[in-house]
Amino acid sequence: MTEAEQSQPLAAEHILVALDTSPNSTAALLAAAELAAALHMELRGLFVEDINLLHLCGLPFGLEIGSFTAKPRRLETAQLERDFRIQATVLRKTMADIAGQQRVSWSFKVVRGVVTQELLNAGSSAHMVSLGRIGRSPGKKIGSTAQALVRNTRRPVIVQMRKPLAGPFLAAYTGDESSENTLQFAIQLAVSRHSRLDVMLLNQSDEKKAEITQRLAEHAIESKVYSAHSSSAIIGIFSQFTLGTVLLPASAAEWLDEMDTNVIVVP
Repeated sequence: MTEAEQSQPLAAEHILVALDTSPNSTAALLAAAELAAALHMELRGLFVEDINLLHLCGLPFGLEIGSFTAKPRRLETAQLERDFRIQATVLRKTMADIAGQQRVSWSFKVVRGVVTQELLNAGSSAHMVSLGRIGRSPGKKIGSTAQALVRNTRRPVIVQMRKPLAGPFLAAYTGDESSENTLQFAIQLAVSRHSRLDVMLLNQSDEKKAEITQRLAEHAIESKVYSAHSSSAIIGIFSQFTLGTVLLPASAAEWLDEMDTNVIVVP
């Protein structure tokens, strides 16, 4: 089943937001809408009807736990499809409201398939992807879908913690190509949001520190560049950064579970 709605003609560049009915998804939608407005892009929402859940309906051990009764019950195909339709209706209205508040063009689409693969497919043409963060695995802050997207997409991924996406911004720089992309994107965000940007360098020379300091000064960004000689030192600092947004190069995506604020991972 597919379904799509849009308020205006499609834009050349867009931000994809992965939608479900969780609070984290709403936070991801808010962040994506704010960025779409700041960067003058279209907002596209995607709700994936999880085909694996439908497959469970045909199995004798396919059960779900009622959120109110806490009692197990059989997964029924007809009921699950009704639930999907209800969720899609709610999400479309939520998206229309939020996009309207930010005055951005938007579209909403429903597809059926494997969640991670559908998001990877849709995200391949997006400027960036936004999704909720909290996972169900004990001790994990980021879910398996978010982990898969961060590691496999070639687009920046916004990973939400139920907070507005805002500055100050703190970027990590490790010297590879994804770090250069992270720094460039961080500068773009800081300029568009009129916000502070600090940069933490890992094992970089004094010359590189001076070069990045000069680049930030050329954009008239309030900023400071710091140096660290171990990833554990950077993680310790980043884990205490709770008020703004962290930007990580994809090469440092494993640091995600140590973060307690919004994170953007840049390939």
